[in-house]
Amino acid sequence: MILPLTMLFTVMMIFLAFYSYDRCVMEHSAYEAALRGAGSHFRTAEEAESAARIAAARLAEDKLFAIHDFSYDVSVDARSVTVTYHCVVNMPFVTWLGEYVSGIDMALNISRSAQRFRTARTIRDFRIWNELVKE
Repeated sequence: MILPLTMLFTVMMIFLAFYSYDRCVMEHSAYEAALRGAGSHFRTAEEAESAARIAAARLAEDKLFAIHDFSYDVSVDARSVTVTYHCVVNMPFVTWLGEYVSGIDMALNISRSAQRFRTARTIRDFRIWNELVKE
C-alpha cells in the first residue's frame, strides 16, 4: 500500500516541477517576445507584429516538457504589443480525476504586453530626466 502511494506522489511531484518550469519559460518568453516587437526601430505595426511572432515562436521552441496543443497569438496596436501563449497541461491521472472532480481545467493561457517605444517621446523623457538629475 505504501509503495504505490509513494510512486504516485513522486510522479505527481515530477510533473508539478515540469508544470512550474513550463509556466516560467512561457511567461518569460511571452514578455521577451513582446519587448522585441516593441522596439523603436519598427515603423509600422506590421513590422512590430512580424518581429514579435518570430520571437514568440523561437523563444518557446523545444523548451517545454509537460504541455500539448501549444499555440500563440500576437496583437499590436499603437501603444502596445501583446503576446499570448495557449496550451494544455499534460498531467497524469487528470482524466481519471476529472471523472470525480468537476471543473478541472488544465488549459494555460499566459499573456504579456509591452509598451511600444516612441523615439521622440523617449528622447524627451530622457532629457527631462537628465535635467532633474543635474539639479
